[in-house]
Amino acid sequence: MHRARRVLTSVLALTSTAVLGLVLAAPPASARADSLAGLWLMDEGAGQVAYDLSLNGNRGYLGSSTAAEATDPSWVQLPRLLFFKRAALRFSGSQRVTVPDAPSLEPSGVTLAVRVRSDQGGYFRYIAAKGSLACETASYGLYTGAQGGARFYVSDGSSFTLSNDAGPQLWDGQWHTVVGTYDGTSVRLWVDGRQVGTPVASSISISYDLPDSQDLLLGDYAGSCGSPLGFIGDMDAAAVIGRYQASPNLL
Repeated sequence: MHRARRVLTSVLALTSTAVLGLVLAAPPASARADSLAGLWLMDEGAGQVAYDLSLNGNRGYLGSSTAAEATDPSWVQLPRLLFFKRAALRFSGSQRVTVPDAPSLEPSGVTLAVRVRSDQGGYFRYIAAKGSLACETASYGLYTGAQGGARFYVSDGSSFTLSNDAGPQLWDGQWHTVVGTYDGTSVRLWVDGRQVGTPVASSISISYDLPDSQDLLLGDYAGSCGSPLGFIGDMDAAAVIGRYQASPNLL
């Protein structure tokens, strides 16, 4: 009973991201108050598409193209909740969901939220990345970093600002909601509703004109690197919001 309630809370938290009674503070002037850019619950359970429930039409397709291929993550069935079918996507290090570039995914201030589980975080493994410049940087990204934990960052194409690191203990085989935010003044990271460390000051203008890719990838990084940088684990949901969330209580 308690486990089902926790899972239900997690799902409802992400499905209602745009209308939750969260305290939203100081979004950049260019960000709209209702700018949910993309919401992928990954409950399809089959097929090549992860549908966007934000109504922006930012649907993702499994792999690098609309056809079935080796870069497709696999579907994992999760326990039903009441009458609702549930599923997740399993990534093994070289799979991805590709969400084609769109203006709604390129805000000046951004919140990136994912619901993930893994028992082996690894190093420099990408949970999500928007765009790519060689093997250098994404416009914004969430990855395991050099310490194998979880860090969010934003980049102007030549420099970047990293959040504090959640630490490798995050990868304990349980579901966790990880949220990275940038509001034009600081970069922050939350895990299960708790902020990791203190805000990291930054005034970077996010560059979305990176040369190698401008797509949003879930579970991977698009740049050419000597070894795979994809996530190893399961993803139950993801959301991109075109503003900063002061207290993202996504549990």
